[in-house]
Amino acid sequence: MVNWTEFRRDDAAWDAVLAALPDATVFQSAAWARHKADFGWRPIRLAAQDGGAAVGAVQALAKNLPGGVRLLWARGGPVGEPASWDAGLRAALGAAAGGLASYARVCSYREAGPIPAALAAGGWSRPRRPLDRGLTYLLDLGPDPERLREGLSANWRHNLKRGNARAVVVDWTDPEPAEMESVYRALESYKGLPPQHRADALGSLARRLGPALILKRAIVDGRTAALRACAVFAGRAVDLLAAATPEGRKSYASYALLWALILEARRRGARIYDLGGADPDAARGVADFKKGVGARLVETAGEWDCARPGLLRAPIGALITWSMGKSA
Repeated sequence: MVNWTEFRRDDAAWDAVLAALPDATVFQSAAWARHKADFGWRPIRLAAQDGGAAVGAVQALAKNLPGGVRLLWARGGPVGEPASWDAGLRAALGAAAGGLASYARVCSYREAGPIPAALAAGGWSRPRRPLDRGLTYLLDLGPDPERLREGLSANWRHNLKRGNARAVVVDWTDPEPAEMESVYRALESYKGLPPQHRADALGSLARRLGPALILKRAIVDGRTAALRACAVFAGRAVDLLAAATPEGRKSYASYALLWALILEARRRGARIYDLGGADPDAARGVADFKKGVGARLVETAGEWDCARPGLLRAPIGALITWSMGKSA
C-alpha cells in the first residue's frame, strides 16, 4: 500500500531520493526551491513508500493567497511510479498546505502514455487553462558527438557552421544580471514580446542553481549577442534560458550556443536533453530549430489539479493561469 508522508530531511537527502526515481528534473530539486524562495515561494516535499521502497516524490512550491487559501505548484512533478499519484497524494498535499483551503497543480514532463489515465483514476482533473503546452522536444544524448552531429538536419549543420564562424561561444561563469537582462530586452523589442526574464530572476537563477547550471554566451564584435542556459540534474538536461539580439540572430549564434550546451550536458552525464515545447503551427521557426537538432516531439503527461474544497478548483485555476504563467 502506498503511503505519502511529508519529507522533513535536508536538501541533500531530498535530492538523493529524487535522483533515484524515474524522470527527475531540476524543477523538483532543492536548488530550484532555493531559487524560487527568493521570490516568496516555500517548498512542501512529500515522499511515497510502498512496502518500504520509495516509489514517488513531489516538491510543490507554496504561497499564501488571500482568505487563507494555499497555492501549490509542482512543476516537473510528481516523479516516480504514476500509480502512486493517487487520492493519497492529493490528501497529503492538502494536509501539508494547511490553511482554510488549498489549490494544487502538478505538471509532469514524462511522456504521456498511460499516465493521464492513472491521474484521472486518482481523482486529478485537467485544468481548463494550462500553463504548459503539454509538448516537448527530447534529444537522446546516448550517441557519441559525431553521431549526434550526423543527426542534425542539413540546414542545421549549415547554420551551425555559420554560427561557429561568426560568433565566439564562451562559458559565462560570472554573469552580470543586468547584462543578461539587456539581451532579453533586445529580443523583446525585436519580436514585440512581453517581458521574459528580468535581472533579479536571472541573477537568482545563476546563483542558486550553481554547478547544475550550464550558462554560455556568444560574443560578436566584442559584445554579448546571445545567451543560452540549461540545467543538468539526475541525468536530464533541461533548457532554461535562450535569447539573442538582432546581431546574434544575424550571426546564427543560437546554433553555436545550443550545440555547445548539448556537448557539455552530455559530458556532465546527461542522457536526455529536454528542449521544451513549441507549437509547430504557431511557432514554426522555433519548432524547426528544435526538430533540426535531432530531437523528437513528444506529448507529456502535462498539468493536473485539485482543490480543497473542490468548488474552488475552476476559479482559482483560472486566476493562477492568468497571473502566474510559468514563472514558478
